[in-house]
Amino acid sequence: MSHTELSQRDALLSEIYERGKIDRDVVVISADMGAPALDLIRRNLPGQFYNVGIAEQNAILVASGLALEGKKPFAFAIASFITINCLEKIRVQMSIMKLPVQIIAVGGGFSYADSGPTHHGIEDVAVMRAFPNIEILNISSAENAELAAKYVLDHPKTPRYIRMDREVLPHVAGESAMNFAQGFRYLNRAASKKALLVTGNLVSKSPEIISKNPDLNVIEVARLDFVHEKLIQELKTFTQVICLEEHFKNGGLGTLVAEAVIDHSLKCSVKRMALNMNGGYTYQYGGREVLRKDLGLDVSELFESAVTV
Repeated sequence: MSHTELSQRDALLSEIYERGKIDRDVVVISADMGAPALDLIRRNLPGQFYNVGIAEQNAILVASGLALEGKKPFAFAIASFITINCLEKIRVQMSIMKLPVQIIAVGGGFSYADSGPTHHGIEDVAVMRAFPNIEILNISSAENAELAAKYVLDHPKTPRYIRMDREVLPHVAGESAMNFAQGFRYLNRAASKKALLVTGNLVSKSPEIISKNPDLNVIEVARLDFVHEKLIQELKTFTQVICLEEHFKNGGLGTLVAEAVIDHSLKCSVKRMALNMNGGYTYQYGGREVLRKDLGLDVSELFESAVTV
């Protein structure tokens, strides 16, 4: 199956499956989730697969116990449940004890658009950013999911939150492949002093934005736990920065960048394009575009020429 037909979930799990065939310490714990690639692990690597049922807290605890025994555990569940429902477990086992549990979370943003606010992953990054010692990888495509899996498997001793989208989204080619160690890459490099920083599913909107604004620097940010020194150096060259994300405005990419601007005394202004928190959660239906607009995020303004900050 080509990447254009593959979900982020299956791309990442397929890489884990291939590594698991040669490394018996790789184990997957599922909170009663299903996926074609997960079926391969369950069927062909039965000693490396555990289904804890609809019990995300147990998934974190079982993964933590396996990590203590030297295993390389991946805990797999829906994003809103494997985070919010497990905060005390994540805080103690992953953040305080630094146990190298890898959370595979499907459903970032409005992935489950028609399942209501219980399934919307729109505050998960803010919550996970509050914990030290946990890397946050925000995935935009199946290609990046595969790269993320390789990065994690090659560096297994760090706790991580791997945030993926439910939809099959197109991969956006940039100057280079994503380097998850530094966590960003250019999708469009221009001579102007304006930049768009985008993350997650909204990276798929970049080609249309660039076509209307070829003079806009566009950068995909895939690490949301820190701002790499190389990205700090890039931000020093800009006077205006827009941060675009399908997440509540507080605590996400925009907040991360604004904090970096303050901490490093940078001179650029920051505009946060994200979900407005003033109205609380949305109960609207009709797909992602409807839900975004209901919470004040209108991506269409970026499709206009000469974007302003």
